[in-house]
Amino acid sequence: MAAALMRFEEVRAALKQRFPLIMVDRVTSLEPGKSIRTIKNVTGNEIQFLGHFPEHAVMPGTLIVEAIGQSASILFSKTTGTGTRPGEFLVLGSINNMRFLTPVVPGDRMEMELHVLKFVEDLALVEAVATVDHTVVATGKLGFARRRFQPALSEDSNEMNNVTRSREGTNSSTPTKDLSHPRKL
Repeated sequence: MAAALMRFEEVRAALKQRFPLIMVDRVTSLEPGKSIRTIKNVTGNEIQFLGHFPEHAVMPGTLIVEAIGQSASILFSKTTGTGTRPGEFLVLGSINNMRFLTPVVPGDRMEMELHVLKFVEDLALVEAVATVDHTVVATGKLGFARRRFQPALSEDSNEMNNVTRSREGTNSSTPTKDLSHPRKL
C-alpha cells in the first residue's frame, strides 16, 4: 500500500463536499499541474447501497465520476495554489468517453489516477483511470471550471413567482391536479 500524502482529514479540508458525498479517502501521489493518485475505500454501510441495489450492491457510476471529480478538485487546488475561494466551486463541465467496465462493490479499494491533459487559467481537462486490484473499472476524460456561485437575487425570485402565478391564473383550460392526497390504484 502506498503511503498517504494526504490523509482523510486533509482531504476533507481540501474539499467542499461533506458526508455522505466525500468520495476520496486519501491521496497517495500528487504532482501539481500533472497528476494525482487517490483512493476510495468502498464500504457496505455507505448510504447509496440502500437502494443501488439492496440485493446486490454496486457503486453507481455517477459516484465513480464524483470520486474522479473530487480527485481533480484536489489536483486543481494544489496546482493553482489558491484552491477555491469562498463562494467558488470547481464544477464539472464535460464528461467524454466515460466507460464503466467492471462493477465496483463494497469491500473494493478503488484507486484513481488522473493526468492533466490541459490547464488554462480556471479550466482543466483531465484523463482518469479507476482500478480495483489492478483491474480497470472506469476510464474517461472530464472537464472542469472554477466558477463563482451567487444566491438568487430577490428580483429573480419575484420574477419566478410572477411566472408561476400567471401560468396558474391565465390557463384555465388546463385542469389542475390536487396533489395533497395520494391517488388510489
